[in-house]
Amino acid sequence: MSEGQKIRNRWIVVVGAIMIQLALGTIYSWGTLTVFISPYMNEIKELTVYVFGVGLLSFAVTMIFAGKMQQKYGPRNVAILGGVLIGIGLISSTFMTTFVGFFITYGIIFGVGIGFGYVCPIAAAGKWFPDKKGFINGIAVAGFGAGAFIFNFVIKAIANPTG
Repeated sequence: MSEGQKIRNRWIVVVGAIMIQLALGTIYSWGTLTVFISPYMNEIKELTVYVFGVGLLSFAVTMIFAGKMQQKYGPRNVAILGGVLIGIGLISSTFMTTFVGFFITYGIIFGVGIGFGYVCPIAAAGKWFPDKKGFINGIAVAGFGAGAFIFNFVIKAIANPTG
């Protein structure tokens, strides 16, 4: 592989990291979701904030272990595990009719999946850019915030298309 190809190919890793982080940023769209979830579950809006809090706690605690796991098993495998858990958490939460069930599926399972997924694109992109690690990590993490911004509009459009 030529030096030019190597440089160009490493930017593909950054694009992939941004795309993954965009999807993971949906956890911060909770404020938009709770407007629809509270009435559906017949729960007061203030109570649903605990789902978000546990989701963030699960996310944060999982990152501690995910960093070591991605070093041992590789970022791809840990990211796949995160994606599977995110899928299980989201899909199973659509079938929940109780607050406790939603708390477990979205708050814990989805949050753990986000934790596994979050570490991997940052680590992978950083390895391809040892000379610009901070800059590249900043770009990747910006995708996380942008995901929350974008998915707020997507969620509103899907959940309440008539406004």
